[in-house]
Amino acid sequence: MGEIQERLSVSSSSSSSSSSLSLSTALPKGDSLPIDADSWMIAEERAHEILCTIQPALVSDRSRNEIIDYVRTLIMSHEGIEVFSFGSVPLKTYLPDGDIDLTVLTKQNMDDDFYGQLCSRLQNEERESEFHATDVQFIPAQVKVIKCNIRNIAVDISFNQTAGLCALCFLEQVDQLFGRDHLFKRSIILVKAWCYYESRILGANTGLISTYALAVLVLYIINLFHSSLSGPLAVLYKFLDYYGSFDWNNYCISVNGPVPISSLPELTAASPENGHELLLDEKFLRNCVELYSAPTKAVDSNGLEFPIKHLNIVDPLKYSNNLGKSVTQGNVQRIRHAFTLGARKLRDVLSLPGDTMGWRLEKFFRNSLERNGKGQRQDVNDPVTAFGTGRSELSELSGDFDSSFGRLVYGQMYHGHSLPGTFQHGYIPPFPLHSLPNGCQNMRKTRGTGTYIPDMSQQVYSDRFRESGTGTSSTNHLEASSEAIDNDGASSCCNLSGEVSTSCTSNKGEECVRPESVLKSQRSANLELDDNCQFPPPENLVEPRTSSTLVLENGKEESIRSSQTMNGS
Repeated sequence: MGEIQERLSVSSSSSSSSSSLSLSTALPKGDSLPIDADSWMIAEERAHEILCTIQPALVSDRSRNEIIDYVRTLIMSHEGIEVFSFGSVPLKTYLPDGDIDLTVLTKQNMDDDFYGQLCSRLQNEERESEFHATDVQFIPAQVKVIKCNIRNIAVDISFNQTAGLCALCFLEQVDQLFGRDHLFKRSIILVKAWCYYESRILGANTGLISTYALAVLVLYIINLFHSSLSGPLAVLYKFLDYYGSFDWNNYCISVNGPVPISSLPELTAASPENGHELLLDEKFLRNCVELYSAPTKAVDSNGLEFPIKHLNIVDPLKYSNNLGKSVTQGNVQRIRHAFTLGARKLRDVLSLPGDTMGWRLEKFFRNSLERNGKGQRQDVNDPVTAFGTGRSELSELSGDFDSSFGRLVYGQMYHGHSLPGTFQHGYIPPFPLHSLPNGCQNMRKTRGTGTYIPDMSQQVYSDRFRESGTGTSSTNHLEASSEAIDNDGASSCCNLSGEVSTSCTSNKGEECVRPESVLKSQRSANLELDDNCQFPPPENLVEPRTSSTLVLENGKEESIRSSQTMNGS
């Protein structure tokens, strides 16, 4: 790992001329968008209302945690087994249709009877139980996976996988470093909603982009354009504009910038142009690789060189891993066309007057609102607040980095691997790991050139909207429709995974802590796009899983040998 780590760096002005001279073909054109600060505020406010209908809500968090507790209790009846969640649920970036990812830590050589017994247990649970699992399927691939549906939510259970825990820690830390009321997470949710509901280009299991790859693409946009981003809508616009004109034929994309394919096997990212300055420095990224790298498997030792595929995205935690490997040749043009057309359509919307811009932006997210804005969520049985009422469900996007890191450390220790980074010496580095000038909450740096998006980082995003009286909106400013949880209600029961359980209560709402939780304190169908770059609303989000594919989604590897039909997310 150390050898290839040294290969990925931001080149200086003395780097190879071929990389520097050809960088202009990789970067998007310097496009100017004539929109003032007040118009941007109106646009971001409407985007915020749309985002509130699809982002994780407390009611959906509670429902998903109950499912996680149920599966954990079912599996952990076996001695010496732990169950951890990873991916978009603990990261708080899941869509209402998103699945739940769990990894089971078992002995290295479990026989097939174990998996068969677990499937049988899931299938034979009390039929009247609200947690009864349906569509239970076992995929006996290189990475064994059990899939099922509980309460209409897809649940993926993998075994002895720590890569997902690594990705979770990394993305959680990046979100806390960027700050600005979880700009990174809110941007991931908005971009993911457009990619999944509107353009239908998200889903590694169908030869499209994986959710982890999408998060890395969003990360680079914020890393590069941090000084001129007013909110998630600005990130979405930059995302579409940048990747819609990116030279995918000749460049890979990394967190440090474009990497010429001609320079491989040396992964040297070209320096940003037009006055842009990256927010995350090399020291921070090196520390992340050291802390959050999963142990290399024997099957990965065929070589450390970055494998060229049809869409090339460098994994920031493992430079020999191409996050774009899930994208098939037939889907590359579809994805690139979606980015280009989406950027043009969104640019047209943002150029309209305030009132017209609002309803056109709603039309831009038509499928997202059709599926999630009518007072129902896929992951909640009871009705929720509908879009357009001026209210929204309570939501909390803060994750628990300490618990996530504790799960990662436990997973490494469980199988006797060396502990991540300096933790093996009994020391957890302070958070954040690197020093940014004046912090990064305000991200005040040279603006550079290109599309100007006014800086609105001086106030918390939601507070700014509450104080703003600018523009006309079809809905009032957002209000929380749900009441705060009563202190006398069910208490939190913390376990080794650091997650909240609703199965343990106390008289005064105190926390019940398992003794072992002390560890926590130590740590491809080519569908046609319409004029709005949209596909018909997804009536049934069941996608076919192709055979013999190896994908990485939310940081987990999944090899599927037989053709199956699963829920997509």
